[in-house]
Amino acid sequence: MSSAVLYLAIVAVWAVVLVPMWLRRDTETTGISRLLHKRPDEPVADDEEETLPDEETPAPRRPVRRATVIARRRRRTAGLAALLFTSVAITAAGVAPWWIIAPPVLLLAGHLALLRVAVGMDAARRRAAAQARAAARARALQARRAAETAEPAEVIELVTPDEVFDQYADDRRAVGE
Repeated sequence: MSSAVLYLAIVAVWAVVLVPMWLRRDTETTGISRLLHKRPDEPVADDEEETLPDEETPAPRRPVRRATVIARRRRRTAGLAALLFTSVAITAAGVAPWWIIAPPVLLLAGHLALLRVAVGMDAARRRAAAQARAAARARALQARRAAETAEPAEVIELVTPDEVFDQYADDRRAVGE
């Protein structure tokens, strides 16, 4: 009986870990999967050619879109909620003791706390972007008004002198000669 609970717990943990990895394996290429699945835009070094260290620059990371982050958060929340529901169902069925519910509750509570912080950070980022846009509009309006009220520049005609200065002329001498 207890080995069945252990196997069920192992399967549940692996499902929580592996399913998200399988879902995003095509978007992230890190570690061993990067070595196994080379992208076509990456250069492949031949044995005959040696690459210099400054030629081996890491590829720039693509910026993560907001929709991707939100989808990842939703998947994680749904997975943790499913884990909690499963543990409650197992406990209600009498298969496992009551304390088996504690880890999923703690995980979900920690995740929700992190989501709350992330929401605050997103709101602060949006406020900062809105303030930056408003400041840019104000600067553009001020520059436009300054350009409209500025007086036109005065054109000064340059007069050419009658005698052009010649440093090699005979009547010019250096000091002390």
